[in-house]
Amino acid sequence: MPQIIDTAVQVELSADGDPLAFVWDRFEHTIIGQPQAVFTRTRWWEDAGTPTRIDTELWRVDAARGGEDQHRYDLRHDADGTWVLSLDWG
Repeated sequence: MPQIIDTAVQVELSADGDPLAFVWDRFEHTIIGQPQAVFTRTRWWEDAGTPTRIDTELWRVDAARGGEDQHRYDLRHDADGTWVLSLDWG
């Protein structure tokens, strides 16, 4: 069962724009393997006004902190440029 984190994080990106690492709770988590970009449709019609973006950009990544076991995470890239650690899949 995934754990909801929903916390802003700092993300280091590659030259191609893929996440390489993120800092969560003062610790750097290095992304292992190829991150997977996933786009989900937002419920823009439920928000007031005209949407700036109708898709949510999510990145599913496997990452590890130091020598610890890797976990699967979902990173969300919001329209304002903020990165959010959404879920810890364990």
